[in-house]
Amino acid sequence: MSVSSIDWSTERHHATSTQQLYMRHRFLRTVQKFAPWLAIVSIVTVLWGLPFLPTHPALSLFLLQSSAYLIFMLASLGVVYQTWHQKRVIGGLILIVAAGFLCQLYVRSSVVTFNNGWATLSTLFTDQHDKMVFDLGMALLVLLAAVLHHRHCNRASQVLLSIAVLMPVTGLLAWAYRIPDAYGQLSLLTTIGGSLCAAALLARQITATPMSYLLLLDDTGKHLRWIVCILITCAIVLGGVGVFFDNDLRLTPIIITAALILIIIVMTLTYYHKGVMHEQVLPPEDLAFASELEAAIAQEAFYLVYQPQLDFETGKLVGVEALIRWQHPERGVVSPNQFIGVAELTGLIVPMGAWVLKAACAQAASWTTGELSRAKVSVNVSPLQLNTPCFSEYVLLVLQETGLAPERLVIELTESAFIHADCTGNERLQKLKQHGIKLAIDDFGTGYSCLAYLRDIPGDYLKVDRSFVNDIPGKERSEAVISAIVVLGKNLHYQIVAEGVETEAQADYLKALGCDFVQGFLYAKPMTAQALQDWMRNRADLA
Repeated sequence: MSVSSIDWSTERHHATSTQQLYMRHRFLRTVQKFAPWLAIVSIVTVLWGLPFLPTHPALSLFLLQSSAYLIFMLASLGVVYQTWHQKRVIGGLILIVAAGFLCQLYVRSSVVTFNNGWATLSTLFTDQHDKMVFDLGMALLVLLAAVLHHRHCNRASQVLLSIAVLMPVTGLLAWAYRIPDAYGQLSLLTTIGGSLCAAALLARQITATPMSYLLLLDDTGKHLRWIVCILITCAIVLGGVGVFFDNDLRLTPIIITAALILIIIVMTLTYYHKGVMHEQVLPPEDLAFASELEAAIAQEAFYLVYQPQLDFETGKLVGVEALIRWQHPERGVVSPNQFIGVAELTGLIVPMGAWVLKAACAQAASWTTGELSRAKVSVNVSPLQLNTPCFSEYVLLVLQETGLAPERLVIELTESAFIHADCTGNERLQKLKQHGIKLAIDDFGTGYSCLAYLRDIPGDYLKVDRSFVNDIPGKERSEAVISAIVVLGKNLHYQIVAEGVETEAQADYLKALGCDFVQGFLYAKPMTAQALQDWMRNRADLA
């Protein structure tokens, strides 16, 4: 099994409420991507089916029939335009639709008798023509829903679209109950093309509340869908019972369809007003940002920079810390502070961390001369990564494929990773230690500061957090904390790494305390692999 064969996007890990929310958001965005394709299928269905429809000679019926299908195609074109924003594609599609519709309109209008005038209301609602009226009624619902969505009235728009999507149920129920000549039945072309158009519009706004609550992925969503299914089944069965006892046969399908719509609307609105998603941590704009981050992970739109770690006594390079950067196409270079938190909350840190580990090991293995050939590379690992079942196997596979010696890899974990790691997580760390991989505890002193894991986990490095280093020398409490950390680490046979050192005074103080290694802007900023090699050559020349 190769490194690339592990699909970290599907790897199971403990999901927080925010991660579940993001998974729902991603699912809804996927549904949204299908909206233009549903719209195109609707357009093709209408254009292909028009030649097979019987043309009524009355002008009014001809206009009713043509208007309904024109509305469906225009609404579908609107969905395509809103989603793709590609002017050439949209322009070509509009030309094709207009040419096809006008050609068919010309051919079909040759049989229209214009001197028949307008049909009376009673004529329109005959058994032969009522389908056309209901076709136009569905088209007007779709048109009104599209206008409301454009004006950001999502609730009203979704209600109308739900009615439009469920309108074919009336004819289906009439057929199932063997009701002769039941009104409310749509033509076959409207049933397919119109339903696809309404579904495309609904998919386009599926991320908006409240109807999107039907697609909740957690237990609440499953409960909601079960209740809706049970109530719908009861409505259909009761309708069948009403038909069996000779109630108004023509009204039964309409009543049942209305009941289905009300059930869905009431249930979703109820859950919406209760605030089902009260545990949401990320605001909507961060969810959209997470979608961009997920796309960047798929495209590997990241690069690594490396910050040197030096020996306090000799000044020689002992290692580098690999740090991720995001090259955003519009925002430029995005700082980790802006996306690491979102990646942690949504679970995207798992595939991102896998990429960082592989890229850092490959780069370190490519350094074969000078001090860089012996330098260790430190890689930050998230608690979510540690809790994935195949984490240790993945690390060993990376080392095998890149050719990096295990003793040159340092896995950096924060205190929270050790605190929240279960028994299997500790076993994975022990397995990595057995293969010679080094472990470092990052940001020590800022988390829970539980000393049990210092005793139980055979770590190698203890990193003093920069928040303490910033306050020395001069701040008595910070000095006392750092002194205690150094003494504790030394007694437990850890090597102490001071990070965030920016002044000579800080360096002198930490060196006097007995810190082993130092890292900070005083010595070098994070730099690309090529810049790091140039920096090393300049140091060698100065020496």
